[in-house]
Amino acid sequence: MYKYVNYITVVALLAASPVVLGEPSVTTSTNDPMVMKVYPDGTKVVVRWSEIGKAVDNGEKHGGAPRIIAYDPGKDGIVPIGQPAATVATPQSTPTPMPSASSVVNPESSNAANTAPSPMSDTDDYGPMEGFGFRSNVGVAFQQSQSGRNNQRSQYQSVTFQPGIRFDIEPFYNVTDWLSVGVESAFIYNQIHSLQIDSTYFYSGDSRLGNGALYQVPILANVRFQFPSDGPFRGYCGGGVGGVWDYSTVSLGGSNFTNYQWNYAFQLTTGFVYTIAPGLDLDTSFKALCTPNPLSQANTSGSVFGDEQVNAAYSYAAEVGLVWRF
Repeated sequence: MYKYVNYITVVALLAASPVVLGEPSVTTSTNDPMVMKVYPDGTKVVVRWSEIGKAVDNGEKHGGAPRIIAYDPGKDGIVPIGQPAATVATPQSTPTPMPSASSVVNPESSNAANTAPSPMSDTDDYGPMEGFGFRSNVGVAFQQSQSGRNNQRSQYQSVTFQPGIRFDIEPFYNVTDWLSVGVESAFIYNQIHSLQIDSTYFYSGDSRLGNGALYQVPILANVRFQFPSDGPFRGYCGGGVGGVWDYSTVSLGGSNFTNYQWNYAFQLTTGFVYTIAPGLDLDTSFKALCTPNPLSQANTSGSVFGDEQVNAAYSYAAEVGLVWRF
């Protein structure tokens, strides 16, 4: 009788306490195997096959619906929900227990994600935006007609030019990504097309007017303002002041006339660049060079525009070139 009472007491105590079921054995019946749900964000959840169809899993918290793959307990590490990865480490001699439906596989290591190359910034993509650089351009040059009076302003003269060529080089320094300063030197060549003296016209190549040309070598201190951009295109505008060496020669009526002089000049520039490689830009520009008072010194008395003051001279150029940023 005493043993029977104790047996009833033990049963009552067990019924009042919560029962903790052990982890299912690896040898679970093959009729209900364990499978793995892999979400787009890398989260992996192990469940039984019978639980797949109980509810629709759209994976709202993990970036989308999962894909179902076979579960291999010897290959995939298990981390129970609510515990850090370090707390589930077991000795190698202990077999890995079969996870319950509420266990998840540890997401892919963050170290692997850190080793992947990150997207390049704009500075890395397009090269340095500050520091030294070098610009080289070439293009077509249009010289506006020059007119004036000779022989104590008693004789009117006008010279027209054919389209020519202009070549520029400029070392510069980018103070910021929107401001640069530099020193530009150029060579401009235009052949004379015709010459007018009062009401008489002479054309290049005829018996009276031989070949003639105008050479200009400007040296200018430039300032350029560039519009910052997140893309490869960047527009700019700028200007420069300095001097220009004007040298002209013409053959008229069997006499050769040569004029030369350093003159004050200024220039306005606009254009845009396109980055074709980090630190290398394709440059297109339009430039207007003005010589306000193109005085000339002649080596022959009575020469064309010799020892006289003529109207302001303008040279226009459309150029293309390359820009190196170091």
